Amino acid sequence: MAVNPILQSGLNGIQTGLKGMNRAAQDIADLNLDDRSKSPSDNDVIRRAPTDRLTDAAEAIVDLEVHARQVQASAKVVETADEILGFLLDVRA
Repeated sequence: MAVNPILQSGLNGIQTGLKGMNRAAQDIADLNLDDRSKSPSDNDVIRRAPTDRLTDAAEAIVDLEVHARQVQASAKVVETADEILGFLLDVRA
């Protein structure tokens, strides 16, 4: 059993999850800035319906939670790989 690929898989999962969390957080921040960056006098700007913003916010929050769970699961993979490696070293010694 190769522990290194398991450990690498867990680390890749953590990295991917963190990138996804950053994207989702940026999406939430961008939604918050949409209202402040446009003045009501801008006639050429088509305002998005409040329900669209709520839907986008809800999707971003769900994405944030999904990626947080991915990081947690990947951390568990790393923890398990560490335990396996420790066990194998104890058996070998």
